[in-house]
Amino acid sequence: MIELQSPKSVQEAQDERQAIQREKDSLGALGQELAQEKIKGMQKDMMIDSLGQKVAQLTLEVIQLKGGGN
Repeated sequence: MIELQSPKSVQEAQDERQAIQREKDSLGALGQELAQEKIKGMQKDMMIDSLGQKVAQLTLEVIQLKGGGN
């Protein structure tokens, strides 16, 4: 037996559209937040790499100052 669904009222259709739009907006905001967090992570990684290079450079300078470079 085939059951027919009763058509939605105009208000129900509008409510459903609004709910879908809110979900899209929420997902968009989450996407932006995720992108910002990824950028922060990349900046942090770059800073860590830079600090590692500086530590290596300073270590070499200390070795040279102690005369260990000969």
